[in-house]
Amino acid sequence: MHPNVKKLLELQKVDQEIVSLRRDTASLPAEELKRKRKLDDLERLALERKDRSTKVELETRALDITVKQSDDEIKKLNERLNAVRNNAEYQATLFQIESVVRERDRLQDECLKLLEGMDALKAELTTAAAAAAEERKVFEGFLAEAAKLRAACELKVVGVIEKRKFVAEGIPNDLLTGYERLFATRDGLAVCSVERGFCQGCYNKITTNDTAKLMGGTTVISCDSCQRILYLPR
Repeated sequence: MHPNVKKLLELQKVDQEIVSLRRDTASLPAEELKRKRKLDDLERLALERKDRSTKVELETRALDITVKQSDDEIKKLNERLNAVRNNAEYQATLFQIESVVRERDRLQDECLKLLEGMDALKAELTTAAAAAAEERKVFEGFLAEAAKLRAACELKVVGVIEKRKFVAEGIPNDLLTGYERLFATRDGLAVCSVERGFCQGCYNKITTNDTAKLMGGTTVISCDSCQRILYLPR
């Protein structure tokens, strides 16, 4: 095997280790986004429940105030009824009292219906808020663990990169540049073996002439099909 190919093969193992380390954290952004969307949905639901509960409470208070105002008006009308001096005014006041009573009763019924639904609404709010709080706790735990994993992986990568500098020493620049381009475009396999006369990267047949050169180990041979750097395994 050509000495430079031997060094490139060792370098490829180092580069594959770096890729493997970084792959461990590659899925974290997508997982974080998925978890964040779930949390956002739960918090949005809790906020909707809270807004609805607040709205119903305000509506109930407003109706209660209106009912009390109606009671005051009925009281005043009854006092006027006792002071009227003719039948026409008496009938008009009586009609007005009946009208206010009907409206008061309608508002009171509406208020009671809202109050009846308040317990269920508050229960829904409590459940939604608890689910959102629990999911936030889980999400924050995930972020903390993800940060630890990233830091640990990056520390390992830094160590492997230092090792790479040592392994890459002595490899001609043009050969190193070509290898790095192949590693990036050939799924992390820039240097591959030839077995039974076939390139193990693209499985195309290697010419007899190239096989002879590989056996001699005096020159760097590339596959005519995939351009990967070739070697013969011992």
